[in-house]
Order: sequence, then structure tokens, then C-alpha cells
Amino acid sequence: MEKIPDLSIIVLNWNMGRMTQECLASIRAHTSNVAYEIIVVDNGSKPHEKSIVRDACGLHDARLIELNQNLYFGEANNIGAEAARGDAVLLLNNDVVVTPGYIAPLLHALKTAHRAGAVGAELRYPNGRLQEAGGYVRPDGWTIRHGLARLPANILSQAGLHIVDYCSAACLLMRRDVFLAAGGFDPLFDPGYFEDVDLMLRLRAMGLFTYCCVGTAVIHKEGATSKTIWSNPRRATIIHRNHRKFVERWGNFIAERVFGTATPPHFESINWVAQRSSSNGDRNLVLRGPGLVSRNRPWPNIVEVASALRDKAHVTFVADEACSRSRLYAIARDQGQKLGDFSIARASDVSHRPGDTAVLVRADGDHGAKIVSGDGPLLHLVISALNETGSQTSSPDLPV
Repeated sequence: MEKIPDLSIIVLNWNMGRMTQECLASIRAHTSNVAYEIIVVDNGSKPHEKSIVRDACGLHDARLIELNQNLYFGEANNIGAEAARGDAVLLLNNDVVVTPGYIAPLLHALKTAHRAGAVGAELRYPNGRLQEAGGYVRPDGWTIRHGLARLPANILSQAGLHIVDYCSAACLLMRRDVFLAAGGFDPLFDPGYFEDVDLMLRLRAMGLFTYCCVGTAVIHKEGATSKTIWSNPRRATIIHRNHRKFVERWGNFIAERVFGTATPPHFESINWVAQRSSSNGDRNLVLRGPGLVSRNRPWPNIVEVASALRDKAHVTFVADEACSRSRLYAIARDQGQKLGDFSIARASDVSHRPGDTAVLVRADGDHGAKIVSGDGPLLHLVISALNETGSQTSSPDLPV
């Protein structure tokens, strides 16, 4: 029987096959004294790049999850963490090369440090210069990365554990159950930036701390992927937009904590449950929405329908591309709803059984959602539940 690993190392790839190959080789060379697995999540790379990654995964005995579209950093890591088998997950950028002895101090800190929620390593440039040793959030919501900012606080550079506001998720160790209970990376910050800072402040709201393990370093070729996706103006637009979202959520807390006692916002812990296949006795409801699962209409309406019918059917969410369960839990949490037993499927993979109810939902302007077509014994309940959301529905009479 194959041994269940203690650690799952999750590496993302998007059109950087050779870089991912170098990252995997460093993991195999320098990860020792722990049972571990490697999971590579490919974010819809070009065919020739995906072929390089397949070969690298075969060479280094890594499990490959292939996505058809680029779901970006947060969502791809969520998918990897949900597929992991280890008690701990190490999120590792593919532009990172790990170093000898890197993993033992991180694992030790996660197990022994006071209320440790996450542990990060020092990040260093290929020339050895310090890039980052944790970071801090200013009262205005912008961040200070110790090392990059060349701060004069020498005590923060002394070897050992230091409590910080956040560590870059380029190399971040967490317990898998904590990552999932926190909700993983929030889709609010798609396509990127501030999602790792937000996650670690949510850990703080759970009573947990983030530590930087100074003296344990990995090599980070910063921004190797993001610089190929976005131009500098586009990246700046995304950063400023997500900064506004971050301040809307955390502004009062980060401003008040400097000179007084501040309580972070409350976030309901996620009761994360793995996906199971529906059984013959289930009443199955297939809810198909447009594009990718997102916070945009009509997906919040679809999630609300699923919540309303959670005791009456096994719901399968269907989109153009698979998504993480954490993503759907996060949308439901923000609406104050609970999801029952549910599945997720790509539109290209879904199949219906006799007796299933299948419904196609589309956005309906600013009103929310409408049913385009549907059939099955639960259709009247779906129409009723969607009307309860305040959305407009048609009178569907065609099968999906």
C-alpha cells in the first residue's frame, strides 16, 4: 500500500515548462527526511509547454493537474491544495529554486511555533541578495516587504522565527486543514495581487499567526510568470483595484490596530468536505452557468439556488472549466449561505442520467439571472428558488 505523504508541494505552471522543470529538480534534490508528494497544476499552457511539463512530471514523479484555461495564482493553488493528500501543503512558485535543508525548519516551525497558521521562508535573488523576509501592512493598506525596502530594523533580520503580517506565497507552508477552513485564496482578488496578504490576515482573524523563518532561504526569480501575462500598466491597474478591495475589507482593522485595540473582521470557518460521486438514490440537480465560476452574476444566484435546495438534491455546478470547492464555499459564505453535498464538473465532461434535473442559467442584465432552458422533476423548485433571489426567470420548456 502506498504511503500517504506528510507534505504536499504544490507548483503552478503557465507556459514556463523549463522553469518548472528546474524547480522540480531542486525539490527532488533538496527535500529530505519527510514523506512528500509533488502536485503540478498547469494553468492552461500552450501544447508544447504542457508537453515539457508532462515530461518533467514523469521524470520527477509528480502528479499533474491539467486545466484548459488560466485560472491564475489563487484558484490554481486552491485546486492543488484540495487535491493534496499531505497534512501540510507547501505552496511554491515555479520560479523558485529550493536550497539544501530548506524544508525541516519550516515544518518544525509549523508544528511548534505558538498558534502557527503559516510559515514562509526568506526569498533571495539569484545573486544571493535578500528579496523578502516577510512583510507588513501599513495603515493605508499598502505593504512593506522587509528586505526589499531595506528597512533598518536589524532585529527582523536575525535568524529565527519572526511574526509578520504575511509572507509571500511564493514559498508558504500551511496545514492543509487550516488552508481549507480559511477558504483558501479568495476569488475577490482575481486575477492576482493581495490574495496572499488577505489570506494571512484571515488566519489572524482565526487567532493564528504567520511566521517568517529567517535564515531559511530559497531562490526566487521574482515575477517570472506575471510579467509575461500583463503589461506594466495593466499590472498597475490590477494592483490598485485589488488594493481598494483589500482596504474595503481590512481598512478599519489595519488603521485602528496601530494606536489602539482592533478586532479583525469575523470570517466564518469553512466546513470543507471533499467531493463525492452521487449515488443512485440521489436526486441530482445540474446547474450550468456561463463561463467560469465567479463572483459576477449569475453565479451568486446559482449558488443561492443550490443553498436553498441543498436538502432536496445533490447539486452539480457546471462551468466552462472546473473550479475549486473553496471558490464556491467562499461565494456562499459571503452571502450568508450554506452549501450541502455538491459536485463540480466541466461542461465538456458532464453527463445526465434519466431523472436528473438540468438547468441552464444566464445573466439577465443588472437583475441577476434567468433560466434559459431546463427540464427534470426539480425544475419548478429551481424556478421558485431563483425567483426568491429577486432574479427574473423565463418559462423554460426546452431541455438543456
